[in-house]
Amino acid sequence: MKKFIEKHFTPAQVESWGGILFLIATVIIGYFLISLSLDVRSIKSELSVKTKDYDEKLAALQSDFATSTKNSGDLAQQLAMQQDKSNNLDQTLSDIASTVGTLEKLSKTDKELLQKYSKVYFLNENYVPLSLNEIDQQYLQDKSKTLEFHTNVLPFLTRMLDDAANNSSTVIQIASAYRSFGTQASLKSGYVVTFGSGANKFSAEQGYSEHQLGTAIDLSAPDTTTLLSTTFENTAAYNWLVNNAYKYGFILSYPKGNSYYQYEPWHWRFVGEKLAKYLHSNKKNFYDVDQRFIDGYLATIFD
Repeated sequence: MKKFIEKHFTPAQVESWGGILFLIATVIIGYFLISLSLDVRSIKSELSVKTKDYDEKLAALQSDFATSTKNSGDLAQQLAMQQDKSNNLDQTLSDIASTVGTLEKLSKTDKELLQKYSKVYFLNENYVPLSLNEIDQQYLQDKSKTLEFHTNVLPFLTRMLDDAANNSSTVIQIASAYRSFGTQASLKSGYVVTFGSGANKFSAEQGYSEHQLGTAIDLSAPDTTTLLSTTFENTAAYNWLVNNAYKYGFILSYPKGNSYYQYEPWHWRFVGEKLAKYLHSNKKNFYDVDQRFIDGYLATIFD
């Protein structure tokens, strides 16, 4: 190529054309640079517009998000308030159901069962427990007798006697249980004949005896020398009862120092497990507790 140029063109021609070519190249490059600059400006302008639009949309989205978050918080608070109302309503309904259940229990429970007889309340001659069952003779001190006990309390009594025999090898027998108004009258008359006015210290008048409720029992050990005697307190049977009878709902009605009758370690009365446990834990005597407080346990006496 070089030889071709040197053969057909003079150096002056080559130099002249080189300048023209350089000028043309310079113009072309300048044109492209100007076009490129214009394109860059256009792109920057378009990018600025799009960026501004993006920022506006982002700001709108952030605002919407903040509003949604606030609304969500308000909704959550409202839901929490509604949940609290629902819980309160559930608790109210539960309390009502419990109250209704308690009232239903009370309507079916003999109101005399936790009254303080023995010179305080009087049971008339027509009073008879709602239901009585015969006590199995295996539990009786005198197996020739027929003794009855309150139907709902009998399972507590037999479970207590069985546990004493099976778990501690302690035999406890029943000497007396339910006594009617008439039976108590005859018994008291006999005591009066024998002991005179002294009978009032250990025997209740008819209508004032816990035995008429069908929930009181006289207990004994196999050794009949302790039968209805304060010497019963020296037996294993009495010791077991002092430490365990309350677990089955039974209490000692007339402990030492009571103001109703002489000390009777053999005479036990059913008042329900909850009340018996309360009296035992607080070392209180049934007859020394306010009647209104005692009445609060009536609905659960057979629980």
